[in-house]
Amino acid sequence: MNGATSTSGRLRIIWGWLVLLLLAPGSIPARTVNLTILHTTDLHGSIRATPDIYLEHNSGSLLQCATLIRQIREENPHTILLDGGDVFQGTAESLLTRGRIMSTAMNAMDYAAFAVGNHEFDWGVDNLNEWLLTMRATPLAANMLAGPNAPPAFRDRVRPYIILEMDGIKVAVIGLTTPNIPQWFREVNERDLRVLDSRRALEAILPRVRKEQPQVMILLAHQGLMVADDAANEINGICRRFGEFDLVLGGHLHWVLAGARIGRADYAQSGSGAQGVMRIDLQYDTVKKEVVDKTFTYLPVGEHIPEDPEIRDLVAKDLERADRYLNTRIGWTKNELSYSLAGAGLSPVQQLLCAAIAYQTGADVVLHGPLSNHRIPAGEIRMADIWRLVPYENNIGVVTLNAAEIQTIMEEAAVYLGTDRYFGTWGLQYEVHSYAPEGHRIRNLRMADGSPIHYKVRLKVALNSYHLSGGGGRFPNLAQIAAAPKSRLEIQPDSTRDMLIHYVRAKRSVDISAGTNATVVAEPPPRRARHK
Repeated sequence: MNGATSTSGRLRIIWGWLVLLLLAPGSIPARTVNLTILHTTDLHGSIRATPDIYLEHNSGSLLQCATLIRQIREENPHTILLDGGDVFQGTAESLLTRGRIMSTAMNAMDYAAFAVGNHEFDWGVDNLNEWLLTMRATPLAANMLAGPNAPPAFRDRVRPYIILEMDGIKVAVIGLTTPNIPQWFREVNERDLRVLDSRRALEAILPRVRKEQPQVMILLAHQGLMVADDAANEINGICRRFGEFDLVLGGHLHWVLAGARIGRADYAQSGSGAQGVMRIDLQYDTVKKEVVDKTFTYLPVGEHIPEDPEIRDLVAKDLERADRYLNTRIGWTKNELSYSLAGAGLSPVQQLLCAAIAYQTGADVVLHGPLSNHRIPAGEIRMADIWRLVPYENNIGVVTLNAAEIQTIMEEAAVYLGTDRYFGTWGLQYEVHSYAPEGHRIRNLRMADGSPIHYKVRLKVALNSYHLSGGGGRFPNLAQIAAAPKSRLEIQPDSTRDMLIHYVRAKRSVDISAGTNATVVAEPPPRRARHK
């Protein structure tokens, strides 16, 4: 009996030691949770591959991305699908449905959230409001504040962050839009919407997020990584200032970057135009309570990736409608309409755009350059050609300016001579002295017939709405001059593309050549010899 008791006691002691060992820190076997984050950005309405129509948005398609995403979800059901913004603007397929074709596809693909992009505003705040209501995914913008008079979707649908749960792991996704939206879209300021500096917004919202006790933190931003931050892209500063984020996903710049260490964060961006999907595999250790491994993989789409048949069926009628529209013949051109950066914004494409804008607005002067590097050969002009020439939804504004104000604007643009940012001038004669210092490059400004401009005369001048808003900060003088009450700015109801369509249809056959109204003086004047 004593032996039995002794044996029993020893067993209890051994069992006790085993319990203590099991409860000791670090003795419990770790459970690793594998999460997959999928990221697209800057889709720009690219529902399908459309070669040679929509700038760089040619080789990819959301329908093909959907196939990849379905395969990855079958591999790992703990997958979160996110988008970085600029979703619907950019294609006729999307425009003809006011973005509905994109929301239909993205709803079927089960996106969890998307950052609000700047091009979401291209069709106006009211249209964006309606489109947001069709999206099942949560729109995110922690640095956008909607006042009581803002449209309802901005008050009720746009959120600073969301909390998702995957396999017992809470994932916080915080969204940011680009801070430059108020500078690009005047309407935003008029609709009780404010856009803040990104870092200020994060400082305000992160305490709320921490109270949710998420295990994984993701920043989803419609901003891109640059060598140095600018007014629209604050990623560098964010990554160096905030260490909470396990992952930062960017966009806006249309680049692919499959993982980079920036300051205190790991960063990725997934290109544009549905040309591929960024895959990030995270391993979360439940004992260490941290992400212990990350793998970045960019998955491009191509001919080897079929379109998702189920989603294709959902949008088939809209695609057929777009095909009929794009193949519509609207006129003819007697000459090739070519594009070139040579000269001073006088290529046939620039002349065609300016002629169309002047025809529609009655402007005396047009300050506008080409919007793409597309050309149209002599012969018929189809709607697809117009989309190649005008890929953006900007409108035209008309202001009344004197010669001094026009020259100030032209001087500001002259810095970009020889690049696609130089817009040139239609309706005036002038010289561009490229060797001269800034502020002294535009000379001998005259009317198109060579007559001088009286300093008191105010001319009707047409400009692109993007430039009128400052051109992303590049044309502050232009924005200031246009905003002055004496300029009497009037934004036209038709888009630049619509003006071009109306012009070609009205003329039926256009005969446009390169302009001759500007002279570029590229050589410095000879130095005078010194007399001894």
